[in-house]
Amino acid sequence: MKIGKRALISAIITLSILTILFLKINPGLLLESLRTINYWYLTLALLSYLCLNFALAFRLFLLLHKLGYNHYSYWNILLFHFTSMILGDITPGKVGYFGLVLLLKDAKAEDTVSVLTVGQIMDFIMKIVGTIAFAVIISGILLEFQGVLVAGIVVVVALTTTASLLIWSERSLKLLQFFSFGALKKLTNLIEGVQGATSRLKSELIKALVISIVGWVFVGAQWYLIFLALLPAANVSYLYFFLLQSVVSTIAFIPATLGGIGLQESAIVAILQISEVGLGYTMAFTFGILIRGMSMLVDASFGTFNLRKLPIKDILEDRRWFSRN
Repeated sequence: MKIGKRALISAIITLSILTILFLKINPGLLLESLRTINYWYLTLALLSYLCLNFALAFRLFLLLHKLGYNHYSYWNILLFHFTSMILGDITPGKVGYFGLVLLLKDAKAEDTVSVLTVGQIMDFIMKIVGTIAFAVIISGILLEFQGVLVAGIVVVVALTTTASLLIWSERSLKLLQFFSFGALKKLTNLIEGVQGATSRLKSELIKALVISIVGWVFVGAQWYLIFLALLPAANVSYLYFFLLQSVVSTIAFIPATLGGIGLQESAIVAILQISEVGLGYTMAFTFGILIRGMSMLVDASFGTFNLRKLPIKDILEDRRWFSRN
């Protein structure tokens, strides 16, 4: 199946889920919740999301400089990061984030992939730990949609394990080389280069993990503050949203919809309705839409300019991902 057909199927699934979600809302309550929103908390949530991206961009900056790409300023990397975030927002499994490979034109593809993969592994570790912790805390509640949660955990664990083996295990590379022929040869060569680059990043792994934890703190704050913007008097702890974000983002990585759109909102609505928060459907959905809207608005505001530098068709069809350098 071509990438275009898979994207079309994901788009249909995305629209179907969103349609079902929208049909169940109370329009009057939705408008009222938006009219009475606390913009002070919303502004703080926006700043928290910006801080998250500043941290993630700094992680890229740090790792790229370790590989010798000192000519890239932090500002360059930050804008490229936001452009990649836009692509992640609209691609199944958020794979579009790897479009950074095409933005860093004078960097070796294997070096960029190595930097991105190390960062993703750190993020996935955070998601797995947070999801398990949240599941333990409210295990009885999560039983109502444990199938989706398990699917999300399986996807994230599989991605983390596969990526870790490919960039750190020489045995996995030798096994891949054994079956390497035709188009797979390019992939094998890329992974070989990625392993070489990753070996030079070992001294920075602790720093990358710390930055990932800091980023997780900021995104937890973003979710908590958006909730307070809707319900300033709510008695819900920051820890709840700190862990909730990991669960929902884990589910969003299931590559069924575009950027996890629909899956993320469905998970938010389900958990907030049946957990101790006990939020009504429309308010929970409004919360999910505000999170999605804020993220996409900020990503687009900072990243749109560099989109013109990307061959979008090539990204969707995988033409240049493994052919560069």
